Amino acid sequence: MGGIAPALRGGAMSFRLACALALLAAMSACAGDDEGDVAGAAGSGRAGSGAAGNGPADTFTVAVLPDTQFYACEYAEIFERQTQWIVDQRDARGIGLVVHTGDIVDANVRAQWDVAASSLHLLDNAVPYMLATGNHDVSDGRESLIDDYFVRPDGAAGALAPSPYDPDRFDNTFVTVRLAGQPWLFIGLEFGPRDAVVDWAGEVLAANADVPAVLFTHAYLYSDGSRYDRAVQPLQPYHPDAYAITPELGINDGEDLWRKLIEPHENVRLVLSGHVIPDGTARSVATRASGSRVHQLLANYQQCAQCPCTESEGGGGYLRLLEFDAAERIAVTTYSPHRNAALADDENTFTLDL
Repeated sequence: MGGIAPALRGGAMSFRLACALALLAAMSACAGDDEGDVAGAAGSGRAGSGAAGNGPADTFTVAVLPDTQFYACEYAEIFERQTQWIVDQRDARGIGLVVHTGDIVDANVRAQWDVAASSLHLLDNAVPYMLATGNHDVSDGRESLIDDYFVRPDGAAGALAPSPYDPDRFDNTFVTVRLAGQPWLFIGLEFGPRDAVVDWAGEVLAANADVPAVLFTHAYLYSDGSRYDRAVQPLQPYHPDAYAITPELGINDGEDLWRKLIEPHENVRLVLSGHVIPDGTARSVATRASGSRVHQLLANYQQCAQCPCTESEGGGGYLRLLEFDAAERIAVTTYSPHRNAALADDENTFTLDL
């Protein structure tokens, strides 16, 4: 998020999925086994089943990178320390997937994408990763240089194979991974998703109704734990409507996503987002009419509106670790490889009962 107020930027945001070109040889060797691959059946509407990572069979960790924009702008070494630490800790912590919730760079320019790509490509051949683009990653019209730095997977054994909404763009994608012995669906949506995209996502969720799901997008939860909701006036700061991205095709905010996608589809168990400053952490539990619950998590550590943000070193290098276990719990921790420090407060270290 951060930077100039959205009403002034007029920026656009889309969603991209980038991936490791191949997993480690040990993972590729078992790509045909449902305990050893990550898959998505492109164009089928039905996610494939699979797994990733070499951690203990009863746990599986997903690393979440939020809003790395100031690292790409000013603190390249922090970005590199984050991804190198993930690679180094892959086996010990059972890290099998990395999710970036957007604002990879602070400006859609090659100098910053060079930094971001150098850091993120450290994950290649080690841990598969999914990238959401934020408003700072794109120009008007949803164009982004990200396509020049991250390529569509080639279908090699063990590669992350997403199923896209648009096969030519990979703006909106889904995959399944096996977490603690159980398949989970991960579905990513563009910022302020268009109506047609929301309809597509609903079809994916319905086709995989028996698979628990995690939905992530750049802006969903606000800093007070409520969802972005245009019914709240004046608009919450950095509301998707303020960016006016393809309004003729529909702009769906957090409340729209809850009403159209999350509440009707019981398999959605967790929603992840970033985007919000200066108070960039929050969590809440939403309850459906049926009584089932959805955990909603916000994480963004950049704090400042503009680079270089010296007071927090652009966010201090903090990332989230979500450790899934077979008892349907997620242990959430927050750690900075740059500072070798954890955040132990109850907004950054907690356990979710699913």
